[in-house]
Amino acid sequence: MSCPPSNKSQAGAALVIALLVFAIAATLMVGVQRDFNLQLQRSTNTFFAEQGWSFLLGAETLAELALRFDADEDAKQDAPLDSLQEMWAQPQAPYPLDGIGFLRGDIYDLQGRFNINGLVEVVNQARDPNTPLGAAPADVGERDGETQRLNAEQRVLLRLLLSIEEAELSRAEATRLVERMTDFIDADRSPRMDGAENEVYLSSAFPYRAPNRPIASVSEVRAVDGMTPDLYRLIAPFLTVWPTDGGKINILTAPPELLAALSGDDAFEPLSAQQVARIVELRNEGMITDVDSFIQDPMFTNATTTDLRKMIGVKSDWFLLDARVEIADRERRLYSVLHRQGRAVSVVHRTEGEL
Repeated sequence: MSCPPSNKSQAGAALVIALLVFAIAATLMVGVQRDFNLQLQRSTNTFFAEQGWSFLLGAETLAELALRFDADEDAKQDAPLDSLQEMWAQPQAPYPLDGIGFLRGDIYDLQGRFNINGLVEVVNQARDPNTPLGAAPADVGERDGETQRLNAEQRVLLRLLLSIEEAELSRAEATRLVERMTDFIDADRSPRMDGAENEVYLSSAFPYRAPNRPIASVSEVRAVDGMTPDLYRLIAPFLTVWPTDGGKINILTAPPELLAALSGDDAFEPLSAQQVARIVELRNEGMITDVDSFIQDPMFTNATTTDLRKMIGVKSDWFLLDARVEIADRERRLYSVLHRQGRAVSVVHRTEGEL
């Protein structure tokens, strides 16, 4: 005969079952809590991201209003211009967002930078396929061989590279970089005298091809042979790809380094620091108000300025908004390219990365 289970055995089994149920319940609770926390964090991040984006779009609207106001003020002037003394160009203090963060936005003149795609326009339109490599267009006249090697736009870029002291480039190094940047974006696939085309890029550790077209972002020049990260960091603030048709350099908003590059047509060295300082001082005092008042400076007395006159101006239609928002220790940044046509201001490009 079998004996019925004792009460002690039944109690032990019940305890084991209870502990097992508790362990399962605890595991489920931990899992639910973890999923809840993850979902809460995702929702919080999404909320702050959307809120930050709304503030950035608000900064964009304010920038459009500032440029429209400037257009209205220009309409009242006999000789309208865009300079660093105008309201839109003033540095803005961070704007507090009701205790949750800060918003800041600054407007920069993209025509106060050197347009890399201007190299493409000059090379593709002016270069005859039957012309020897490295030669300039026929209308340059009887000039020395080095002058013929680089056209007007390329010489401005050369002088710009030399004017950036931290880059520490020799004239030969700067010339080589100009030619390789030109080869990188011009339409033909024949290397210039000291340039580089697909043969160089396809033999690199990570092969790629030169685009041989106008570039869409300044960041693309990082792929040019000979361009180092440090050099790119130094020259990028002075370069742009807007407007797409090249445009003119605004001498009233250009930084000192670019002003130094605006010397005589045949010059290969930038203006001296003293000359640039005088230009900046005259500009700040309102003594330079148009192309003529710039060209009439004594430093251009014995210089040819035919090409220079075609490349500079005092009006701008393309601007960059650099807006940042910080909410709950989270930062979001927006770069907006703004095109002004009369009073109309339109956003033609947005990016949260490099422009």
